[in-house]
Amino acid sequence: MDERWAVEAFVADDDAWVPAVNFADQAGSLLVGTVSFPLVSFLTGDGALEIVEAAERLIGWATAMKLRALARVEETMGEETLKRREAQPLRFGGDEAHALAVTEVATACALSEATAARSLHDAADLAGSQWEVLDALEEGQISHAHARVMLDQARTLPAGHAERFSRMALQRARTREGRRRTPAEFRSCLRRMRECLHPDSLQARKAAAGRERGVWFTPEPDGMCTLSAFLPAEAGLAIFNGLDRDARTAKARAAQLKLLPELHPAPDPHPTPDPHPTPDPHPAPDPHPAPEPHPAPEPLTLSELRADALVQRLLGGSDEPGAEPFLAEVVVTIPVRLALDAAEGTRAFAGEGTQTPSMAELEGYGPIDASTARRLAALAPTWHRLFTDHTTGQALGVGRSAYRPSKALRLYLSHRDRTCRFPGCTHPSMGCETDHTTEWQDGGPTDPGNLALLCRKHHALKSIGAWTYTHATPTGDLTWQSPLGRTYTTEPADLGNHPHTLPHLSPRPPDLSPKPPDLSPRPAPKPPPF
Repeated sequence: MDERWAVEAFVADDDAWVPAVNFADQAGSLLVGTVSFPLVSFLTGDGALEIVEAAERLIGWATAMKLRALARVEETMGEETLKRREAQPLRFGGDEAHALAVTEVATACALSEATAARSLHDAADLAGSQWEVLDALEEGQISHAHARVMLDQARTLPAGHAERFSRMALQRARTREGRRRTPAEFRSCLRRMRECLHPDSLQARKAAAGRERGVWFTPEPDGMCTLSAFLPAEAGLAIFNGLDRDARTAKARAAQLKLLPELHPAPDPHPTPDPHPTPDPHPAPDPHPAPEPHPAPEPLTLSELRADALVQRLLGGSDEPGAEPFLAEVVVTIPVRLALDAAEGTRAFAGEGTQTPSMAELEGYGPIDASTARRLAALAPTWHRLFTDHTTGQALGVGRSAYRPSKALRLYLSHRDRTCRFPGCTHPSMGCETDHTTEWQDGGPTDPGNLALLCRKHHALKSIGAWTYTHATPTGDLTWQSPLGRTYTTEPADLGNHPHTLPHLSPRPPDLSPKPPDLSPRPAPKPPPF
């Protein structure tokens, strides 16, 4: 596809087009031709965005070509008779071809051998069982980052299921309204889809993964370290939520202490001098000059305060209120259908063989197994009922009329939105602010059809009027307009899981019967998308 048409509306002068790359400028180059682009100084903001999008497609095509070539490098290493001493035993576990391919790529591209090995591993998968993902990358439908997300998720499935999973994943690279998901959004969507499709039960997989739990200490420069832990999701999230609550409490307390001198100034021990004193022609030097004021320390960030809270919780040293061990606080959403299945003793609650997205959801993490959901539900001192439609995952309405949303309304919004509703933002709903689409002072009501959760940054961009949005549907679809006039749609958190599009990947024994070779021609390679 020729991209020149895409920017002709922004560039009228042919002299503004300059050759960007001449692939034939080096002797022996296997790439022939040029890529042209207009001088950016001739473009409007929207025209410059067109160039950015075209460049992304070009990068995707070039990356796909590189991956195909990398796969061929390792393939030829295994096919050709390479020079070696006959008396030497086989090295590298018999996979000398891979070791040689790694060294060739690393030296040719000035990469570390670890990076070269990862690239060859990705190339082998994408040129083999994941060829549809590679074709989509070549055509500009996805980026290399999206392809890596699919590879990472597909590799965690049993052998034989990865190709079907990736084919279905490609259908979820875009939302229902056609907006391409960011890699972070895509990863969250595919992680949930993987849990629904995995042939093994989530409870069994969690038990196996639990054998890998542990805590690790890594020394870091400048007197610091990294302390990491691999824990059950409900335990780790409860710890983080407790530390986050401590940090926010400390931040609020520090802000109050900072305001105290302004609200209640201390009496001045020295009365105000005469505003018109008689100047002393020979003033004596002050024997006790006032010290230079020290600059106020920068306020601690929430990340710093969480680290301090972790140390105080584990090592003590704080007598402040609230320093006692905190109770675990997590939010678990259990669809009504799941609870009904549990009461009836059906297999769906056990997480085995279900073809619906009726899975318990741990807010801030994702799907959890039914056994853990039951245990957390039994430990909960109180329940907040929020009935959901188990077929679509959409929450049913909760209405209130007040400036500040009630706790029930906030719970509904958190379930509906899950994250900040700005296009591509994945900030969790628990750290978002409630925004009135039509401002309260302009007559906007406080009901679900006029509210959305936005992180602080994107709330500010909306408040100043740079970005605007409207509610496109009663179920929570938002239509955003950018400062350059572009339109984007974000959808409520259906998570990309629809029962009619998620067939369960049942475990099947491998078919070991001999088959004739597939001699059908592969589709002809498509021309570059630029």
